[in-house]
Amino acid sequence: MRKVKSVRIKTIVDNDAWKEGLASSWGLSFYVEASSNGKKHSVLMDTSGSFQTFFNNASKLGLNLSAIEAILISHWHGDHCGALSQILSMLKPQTSVYVPSEDSFGIREIRRAGGVPVICRKPIEFVDGLMSTGEVLGGLSEHSLLINVKEKGLVVLMGCSHPGLVNVLRCAQKVSGVENIYAVIGGFHISGLNVGLRTGEFLQGLDVRLVSPCHCTSDDAKRGIARIMGERYVKNGSGRIISIG
Repeated sequence: MRKVKSVRIKTIVDNDAWKEGLASSWGLSFYVEASSNGKKHSVLMDTSGSFQTFFNNASKLGLNLSAIEAILISHWHGDHCGALSQILSMLKPQTSVYVPSEDSFGIREIRRAGGVPVICRKPIEFVDGLMSTGEVLGGLSEHSLLINVKEKGLVVLMGCSHPGLVNVLRCAQKVSGVENIYAVIGGFHISGLNVGLRTGEFLQGLDVRLVSPCHCTSDDAKRGIARIMGERYVKNGSGRIISIG
C-alpha cells in the first residue's frame, strides 16, 4: 500500500456537534484530504442521512465539494448514505462511489444521480495511499477506509464497525500489509462502560496513538475508552478536524 505525507479528516456530520454553530444529526460523514508528492486528494466517506445538515455544515466549514474525487459508503444504512443522491448531483459527473456489497436500490440510485458504483468485495486502493478494506462480514456487510501515512502508520476510518472493531482492525492490517495502526476514528457500535474499557485496553495493546470514537459509540463506552487511552483520546463531533502527518 502506498503512503501519503499527511491527512486531514474533517467531521461534517456526527450525532454530536463539536464546533459551535454546526448542527448534529444521527449519522456520520467525513471529508478526507490526503496530501502526497505535491498533490492533494479529497474523498468523502459516508454522507449522513440529512442533506440539509450535511450541506449547512459543509458550507460553514468552507469545504470545496467540487474537489471530491470519490465517495466511500461504509454500509447501506440510511444514516450513512441517505443524502448520497443529493450530494452526487452537486459533484462532477461519473464520480465513483465505493460500496461494500450489492444493493439493488442503492446501486440504482447512484446511477440515477450520475455516479458510478464500484462494489468492493475485495480490497482496493482507489486513490494513492487510500484503500477500502474490502467487504468485512459480521452482522452485515461493511468496509472501512484505510490511509497509510508516512512515518505514522494506518489511519482507520470506520462507519459503524458492525463486523466488530477487532475484526475490522485485524482485517486492516492484513489487507494493507501495514502492521502499525496509528489512529482509529469513527463509529465503534458499542455501549457500556465495561465494553469501552475493554476496547480501550485492546487499542492500547496495539499502541494506537489516537482514538476518536463517535456516532454509534455510547457516552459510557467513550468514557471507558478515554479512561484507558488518556491523552490519546480525541473527542469528536460535527466540525472536528484531525490532522495527522
